[in-house]
Amino acid sequence: MTTEGRHDKRWWLRWLLVAAAAALPLGVAVPFVYLQASLLARHDARGAAEVVMRQADAIFAEADRLAAEMAPQAGKSCAEADATLREAAFQPYFRAIVLVRHRVLYCSSITESFTLPLAQLLPDGEVPPGRSFHFVPGTPMVPDRPAVMAIRLDQAGDGVIVTVDGRYLRDLLDAVGGTGRYRIGIEALDGRHGLAGRRVGVPPPGAYFVQDVVSTIYPFRVRSLADAALLAEYRKRLAGSYAPFVVLLALLLGYLCHHFLKYRFSLVAAIRRGMRRGEFEVHYQPVIDLRDGSCAGAEALMRWFRPGQGAVRPDLFFAVAESSGLAIPLTRHLFKLVGRDLRRCPMGPLFRVGLNVTASHLVEPGIVDDVARLRKVVGSGAADFVLEITEREPLPPIEQVYEHMGVLSASGVKLAIDDFGTGHSSLAYLERFPVDYLKIDRGFVSAIGTDAINASVLEMIIGLASRLGVELTAEGVETREQLDYLAAQGVHYAQGFLYARPMPIEALRAWVDAFHGAP
Repeated sequence: MTTEGRHDKRWWLRWLLVAAAAALPLGVAVPFVYLQASLLARHDARGAAEVVMRQADAIFAEADRLAAEMAPQAGKSCAEADATLREAAFQPYFRAIVLVRHRVLYCSSITESFTLPLAQLLPDGEVPPGRSFHFVPGTPMVPDRPAVMAIRLDQAGDGVIVTVDGRYLRDLLDAVGGTGRYRIGIEALDGRHGLAGRRVGVPPPGAYFVQDVVSTIYPFRVRSLADAALLAEYRKRLAGSYAPFVVLLALLLGYLCHHFLKYRFSLVAAIRRGMRRGEFEVHYQPVIDLRDGSCAGAEALMRWFRPGQGAVRPDLFFAVAESSGLAIPLTRHLFKLVGRDLRRCPMGPLFRVGLNVTASHLVEPGIVDDVARLRKVVGSGAADFVLEITEREPLPPIEQVYEHMGVLSASGVKLAIDDFGTGHSSLAYLERFPVDYLKIDRGFVSAIGTDAINASVLEMIIGLASRLGVELTAEGVETREQLDYLAAQGVHYAQGFLYARPMPIEALRAWVDAFHGAP
């Protein structure tokens, strides 16, 4: 791909990510608005049901009171009870008061004496002794208008029926649900009979947003369903309320994403420029053989010094390099700089220089040529090399490692696992992996002399290395206590600030010449 093509691809990718970041608030806001609108609609539907429930409870309580008051009239003749019945029937809500003898209706507040079996009056036909309430589609005198009957019967079948005119309940339902916001109705707990507002029937059980409020006194419930129009109204209202914040957040996220990507892409470009312009240097940290106190080698560490900005943190530019596909080019640049340094300041054939490589580089066919090119540049006797791959990323397939390390090992190149103990290698993997050194992560070394769990892990790592027959290098040694412990445990090599900080090749040459084995 041409440079222009890569630029266009990065440009489109950057704006695609910016657009995705800007769209994120909308993607969150839409389901949030739908959810909140649903909750509000359900809350309102329940509130409407509770309003109806309170009023219906009051009406039924009045009917129940009147039935109890009229119960002593049962068994009397119509002539004896007529005046009392007619007076009671003038109270609000009630259509009629009827007396019952032996389960037969015989006297009413609105008619002369008559007879009608109770079983013919009610849809279910059965009325138990005691107090009960029944929804009916009509009564003998008003057959086309529903009603609710409050009935009191004794064991002999004598009692009274107070009929609540359904019009009052219907008006109540219409007042609450007639705005077009709710579908609402009252029904018996068995669900077979009930009343509803004129707009719709009683909402079906299981419908979305159905809210049931059951009376704690009487055997009925109010069922309310938020209408789709109410839901749409809430969605529109909430969307309008949140829109300014969503837009501002989208702009902010888009700006931040653009700023981050601009910095990131500019950092990628800066790394490329830095390699071309010679902004990278290699500093070397000595590695000490704890068995004889000699300097056995050094780890080559890349440093980046940007003009006008100073040093860039290695963890920052390495992370960008790894995520942008620059890790291998940067490693090859490291090889180039190390070759230049060692050609200028050879360290000797027994001096081993550690070179950090990624797992993906180790299994790439070009690794053999890269190392061969480095060795050719430095010439024979200048130094030898250890390839260090970090355990913080997944280790490569063993078969591919064997293929390349077979060639590299024949020329004296060794292999180390860096940051050991931090992650991805299993014992079974290590037993087959052609590794020469394990480098103990500085986090475990810093735990020496403490009760931290890392101190126990360090002991296990030392035991594992002994079992595998590989040599150990401890990183980040900073105190004499750490050094003494590591030496006593049989750790072979150490590096850290206790001995020296990373330094340029000329300083390393002078340091090695002056080093006498003690930190």
